[in-house]
Amino acid sequence: MSLFPLVKTTPSTTVEKDWPDNDEALLELGSADGKEKRPENFWCLNDAFQGVQVFGGTGSGKSTGSGQAIARAFLEANLGGLVLTAKTDELSTWQNYARATGRETDLLIVDESAKYRFNFLSYELKRKGSGAGHTENLVNLFASVLEAAERKHGQGGNDSYWQRTLKQLLRNAIDLAVIAADDLDLPSLYRIITSAPRSAAEAIDLKWQAESACYALIEVAAGNAKAKNREADFELTRDYWLKEFPNLAAETRSVIVSTFTSMADCFLRGMLRNLFCADTNFGPEDTFDGKIIVLNLPVKEYNELGQFAQVLFKFIWQRAVERRICPDIDREKAEATIRPVFLWADESQFFVTAYDALFQGTARSSRACTVYLTQNLPSYFAAFSGPNSRSEAEAFIGNLQTKIFGANGDPTTNNWAADSIGRTRQMQYYGGLSEASARGFGQGGGSNQSAGGSQVVEYLVQPQEFTMLRTGGAECDMMVEGIIFQGGRRWVVNGNDRTRTQNHLRHSFSQVYPK
Repeated sequence: MSLFPLVKTTPSTTVEKDWPDNDEALLELGSADGKEKRPENFWCLNDAFQGVQVFGGTGSGKSTGSGQAIARAFLEANLGGLVLTAKTDELSTWQNYARATGRETDLLIVDESAKYRFNFLSYELKRKGSGAGHTENLVNLFASVLEAAERKHGQGGNDSYWQRTLKQLLRNAIDLAVIAADDLDLPSLYRIITSAPRSAAEAIDLKWQAESACYALIEVAAGNAKAKNREADFELTRDYWLKEFPNLAAETRSVIVSTFTSMADCFLRGMLRNLFCADTNFGPEDTFDGKIIVLNLPVKEYNELGQFAQVLFKFIWQRAVERRICPDIDREKAEATIRPVFLWADESQFFVTAYDALFQGTARSSRACTVYLTQNLPSYFAAFSGPNSRSEAEAFIGNLQTKIFGANGDPTTNNWAADSIGRTRQMQYYGGLSEASARGFGQGGGSNQSAGGSQVVEYLVQPQEFTMLRTGGAECDMMVEGIIFQGGRRWVVNGNDRTRTQNHLRHSFSQVYPK
C-alpha cells in the first residue's frame, strides 16, 4: 500500500490555478497613517518568496499588525502552509483567519488527539523520489532535532567529534534495521542501540547473542545483504556493532548512547509516540494541495516535547518542498501548476535551526514563503548559541529579504535595524545669537549673529525612532506602525512626487478587519 496514494510528485498539467501570479499584489502599502495606499508600493509573491522577518518587542503588535496582514493575504491567495505554534492561543488565531477568508475546511490541525499521525522514519524511507531511503537523509532528521535539544539544555556548540560519533551510531543502526527488516521505526532503532554489546567479550558471548535484538538483526541482515546488493554496507555495519562499538571507551560510548536515548525517549511514549511512531495519514504534501497544517503543540504548553516535534516536522517539510519541483520545469509552467506554500513561525527563536539558512537560499525556486516573527536579535543569538552564534544568526536573517521593524526597546535590535537601512550624507545647519559686550559696541551694547552648516553622514532612521512606533490598541486607533526594509527595493515616498524614493517605508497596519 502506498504511503501517500494521492500525493503528486510532479506538477499536474490539470491543476486548476487558484493562486495569484508571482507579481500580483498581495499587500498594498503606503502612508504612515495606513489610509493612503500607493499602488507602486505593492508586495507580491515574488517578494514573499524571498522571506520575511518581523521584529517587535512584547506588546508591539507585530502579530496583530503586520503578522495578521501577511497571514490573511496568504490565506486569501489560497496558499498551502505549515504553521508552528509557541503560544496556546495561536490555533484560535488561525481558525479566525481561516473563517474570515473562507479557508476553514483547509485547516489540518495536528494535536495530542492523534487524529492526524505521521511516522517520520517510515515516511522518509518509503517516500517517492531519488533521495528516498538514503541513510544520510534519515540521520539528518535526528540531527535537526538534536540541535534544538542541545540549545534547550544550553549545550550548543558541542564538539564536532561527538556529533560525528552520534551520526555514526545512527547511520549503523539505520542500515542494520533497513537491511534486516526493510522497514524502519524509532522503537527498532532504540532496541538495536540499547541491546548492542558493551565490550569485546560480550560481543562473542553466546548468552548475549541469544538475547540481543541487535545480534538477531545482524544474523537476518547477513542473509539479506546479497539479495539487496548491500553487502559492503552490511560488512561495515556488522563490524561497527561487533568490533568498533564494543571497543569504544566506556565514557565515549555512554555519552553517544545517552545523547540518542534521551531524545528518542520522549518520542517513544505518550503523545509523541502516537503522533510520530504509529501509522501515517498526513504529510508535507498536503500543503501542496492547499492544506494549512497547524502543529497545535505549543511550546508554552508542551515545552520541549512541542519544540522537538515541530522542529522535526518542519525539517521534513522543508526537504519535501525543496524536491517537489522537477529540475527541468521552466518558471512559467511552475507558476501555473505549482501552488505556493508558506512556513509560519511566531516566536521563531524556538524553531530556528542551521538548516533554515540553506532552505531560504533556494526557497524562491521552490515557491516557498518563510515568515518568522520574534522579539529581538538577542533571541536569535541565544537560539544559535556557540562561538559563532552572532554570525550564524545574522547570516540566516540576511536571507530573509523583507524585514519589518515594529516598536522595540532592545538597543541591539534597534541599532542593527538602523545600520541595515543605512546612512546618508545630510546637511546639518546651526546658528546662534549672542549678546555683545558694551566695550565692543559702545554704550548701548548689541548682539552678534552667526550661522553655518556642515555635511555629515547620519542614519536614515535613527535607532530611537524604533522605540516610538505605534503599538496598536484603542489609544493608537488600532493601528500598528512598522518600518519596512527590503534588500534592493526602492519605495515611493508619500506625496505627489512619484519620483521620490527611498530604501525603507513607514506603514501602519490595521488590527481591525471586516468580520
